[in-house]
Amino acid sequence: TVGCKVYRVMEKILTVSIAAFNVENTLNDALIPFTKCKYKDMLEILIISDGSTDNTANIAKQFVDKYPNTFRLIEKENGGWGSTLNKGMELGQGKYFKQLDGDDYFSGDNLDEFLTFLQQTEADMVYSPFVTYEDKSGAILREIGVYDNIPYKVTMPLKEIKNFAPAMHTLTIRMEILKENNIEITEHCFYTDVEFVLKCCNYCNNVTFFDLPIYYYRLARSGQSMSIGGVRKHYEDHLKMLKKMLDYELQEVKRQEIIDIFHIRLNSACEMQYIFFLALQCNAKQRLQLRLFDKDLKDNYPYYYNLISNGAVQFLRKTNFHGYKIVGHLQTLRDKRKKINIFEGC
Repeated sequence: TVGCKVYRVMEKILTVSIAAFNVENTLNDALIPFTKCKYKDMLEILIISDGSTDNTANIAKQFVDKYPNTFRLIEKENGGWGSTLNKGMELGQGKYFKQLDGDDYFSGDNLDEFLTFLQQTEADMVYSPFVTYEDKSGAILREIGVYDNIPYKVTMPLKEIKNFAPAMHTLTIRMEILKENNIEITEHCFYTDVEFVLKCCNYCNNVTFFDLPIYYYRLARSGQSMSIGGVRKHYEDHLKMLKKMLDYELQEVKRQEIIDIFHIRLNSACEMQYIFFLALQCNAKQRLQLRLFDKDLKDNYPYYYNLISNGAVQFLRKTNFHGYKIVGHLQTLRDKRKKINIFEGC
């Protein structure tokens, strides 16, 4: 039309769904890296305030006001981590989807290259390593998930990748996969990142590896789901998630390459469930729950039952779980000393 200017809206390449529940102290750190991107207009950042009662929403609004084409604030009733993911998958319009917790952040240095790559690839899944850092000091601890002898930026069938076990922090999924298969995550439940990863994998046929880390994951925050306090409060959520995914594998997973992924991730989750039980107060109720879990695994999921290698669990099986309290106390003291399995809250 004569006299009219036509402005082309840049396609959103990546939707980032941010789980934001009372994260006023860390949200700025999570959002600032996006503002430094040269290609920030390719980003759709959904800040999903999950019934926050602190200043989370007001901080988010400052970014929305300054960068309205990049940030969106969604305020909803509290439904837990899974509910923020469900909302992000429902509302997201990007070519790809990635999750971020509001107390973690993405690499500002690597985002532009990552976006350029996502624009070029059509892979179902994009895998990238992630970095852990210490809560109080911000010190970088290590880079996790680097695969040797795998070509980067080449789309490969999942069946060609051996010993593949993606984590939530490594995963970027083509949005079409999520929407066409109506992937939905359990709400009001902790530890459902395993559910998200495995359900996504079940609908993917191929993967490409991006060489630079994107996700930076905070460790050792007090109250974190993998702290002693978090585990003691939410161990039954992990049990609920694990049972659900063990059943999901039996009912929904058909391809061998996906079964292989489930075997790695769920074996690890089963081992972790025993470690959770050993980290509890080890009272009579918890001893009964442990025995019932062990019996259920033996009767219904013998593959995983037979893979358990934890020496304390092997001993307790022989004693019908007598001595549970003493063994649990000793195991947790050892783990704390060695700084393994469960991250001690500050």
